[in-house]
Amino acid sequence: MESSFWHKCWERNTLGFHQREVHPFLHQYFNQLALPTDQHVFVPLCGKSTDMAYLAQFMQVTGNELSEIACRDFFIDNNIPLERKRLGEFEHYSADQLSLYQGDFFKLSPELIGSVDWIYDRAALIALPEIMQQQYVDHLVHFFSSDTRLFLVTLEFPKTQLSGPPFAIDSADVSRLFSQFDVECIATNELSNKQFAQRTFEVDYLLERLYIITLKI
Repeated sequence: MESSFWHKCWERNTLGFHQREVHPFLHQYFNQLALPTDQHVFVPLCGKSTDMAYLAQFMQVTGNELSEIACRDFFIDNNIPLERKRLGEFEHYSADQLSLYQGDFFKLSPELIGSVDWIYDRAALIALPEIMQQQYVDHLVHFFSSDTRLFLVTLEFPKTQLSGPPFAIDSADVSRLFSQFDVECIATNELSNKQFAQRTFEVDYLLERLYIITLKI
């Protein structure tokens, strides 16, 4: 997707992809999987996700988002005072346990955000067309250490019935994209009402799956 597409979504407030509630998989699984020593989670293509405020209760959260509107509105919506400054190519928004880098994900370096224990992806990979998905994963790998775990939520539906975003990602796609990783699917949730975030889709089925992904040793 061109960056202009996402800028226009935020400018026009057409945010059908924004989920107002914390994702159920976070409530159900994250604290079970997190270790007492985990300190830092990275959220790429984060929008103004309420999931970040939830995660910040437990550890430092660093997000990356293209839109200035999204970064600003995250702090406004959550009533969090912020500091803002320029860091190289990025505008940096910060407050206590939260840090957002506004700018191009593909220009973001691990040196800028530091080491991470978790990467949280609820709606980054599925927001990208197939031509960009491997590029995203290839850049994401730079933020992994041997101990980093990716908490990946995917969306499945018949690909011929809906052109994204969001884009359908099935288990074969995950295996292909993350071929240099160990991949474990630990949960599946059927969205029987066919509703994803604020949108309802006319598709035969709609499934969310949770994968935990680590680098192969």
